[in-house]
Amino acid sequence: MKEAAYNSIAKFYDAVLGRTGNEINYIRDKINAYNKTAKTVLELGCGTGINLLPLSKKYKVTGVDISEKMIRIAQSKIPDGDFILDDIRRFTSEKKFDVILCLYDTINHLTLFSEWKALFKIAFNNLNPNGIFIFDINTLYKLRFITEISPLVHRFNSNILIMDVKNVSVNVYNWNLRIFENTKKNNYLLNEVNIKESSFDLKNIKDELKKLFAILNIEDVNSSKVTAKTERIYFVCKKIS
Repeated sequence: MKEAAYNSIAKFYDAVLGRTGNEINYIRDKINAYNKTAKTVLELGCGTGINLLPLSKKYKVTGVDISEKMIRIAQSKIPDGDFILDDIRRFTSEKKFDVILCLYDTINHLTLFSEWKALFKIAFNNLNPNGIFIFDINTLYKLRFITEISPLVHRFNSNILIMDVKNVSVNVYNWNLRIFENTKKNNYLLNEVNIKESSFDLKNIKDELKKLFAILNIEDVNSSKVTAKTERIYFVCKKIS
């Protein structure tokens, strides 16, 4: 995970990469279904706070991110939230939480499966008894598919994003993001970053989760069954006391 990469695109994140809507409704529904009395929510890799903002109306929210600029934006959105500049691979807290989130393929930024296992342990250690851990992943199918249709061009506001994804080693994919920022009168400033993502076999992920959690749901955002062509999978897990 690269602090500098996300610092350089922080101001564009909500317009280009941030999502909400169906995803946040899904999260709300799962919290209500499995931990109605939840009062505290921690998000690992909170970015600009796009997920925590709607949740902050009901829960006390805490966010952790490696990007200082992302944290600043999140704090400006949610002045009452707690935001911590830290690497989620090493995060620990004296406080425990009722719900821990890790969303929008944040975990995919950990390119080693040993780091995924370590993150599962971090979630477990920072949850209250019967706490809920919800995270999502980009599947290998999605990463392979995106390489086939890259590069992709997206216009937002008066700016242009060119996204090119390539497989660089086993299970590792490099996302080259070039944002041409329209500074004035069609003069463009290039902001370019490279971000790596990995994904892993679903069985291996489930086997590791079962060591720490009861798996409640494995599905897409519409609560549909996972297939070989599911692009994003949501995992809802409960801490084994």
